[in-house]
Amino acid sequence: MKQMIFLATVAAALLAFSACDKKTSDDLKEKAEDAKQKVETKAKEAKEAADRQIEKAKPKLKELGDKAKEATKDAQPKLEELGEKAKDATQDAIEKTKQAAGSAVENLKNATSASPAGASPTPTP
Repeated sequence: MKQMIFLATVAAALLAFSACDKKTSDDLKEKAEDAKQKVETKAKEAKEAADRQIEKAKPKLKELGDKAKEATKDAQPKLEELGEKAKDATQDAIEKTKQAAGSAVENLKNATSASPAGASPTPTP
């Protein structure tokens, strides 16, 4: 009889202990689910805030893009003018180089034709 009472007490204690473990486990699962929900909610809120900021910035980006296009249009004639000036300067440099080369050739011809025919290229002492 004492043994039966002891076994019944042990069985009751084990049942109570397993019920406690199940309750603790259920509590932990519930807390984990709550934490998961909170994280998902915060992530959703952060995404929505980022989307709002992006939408808020779009008009400014468009405005800046339009200004860049206008600046490009304004700069194009000036760049073309500078290109023409560079082209003209290059052509002038080519002409002046040709003239200088022609003048040097002419001076060389004059110098060689004016020298005496029998003269030695080195002076005699």
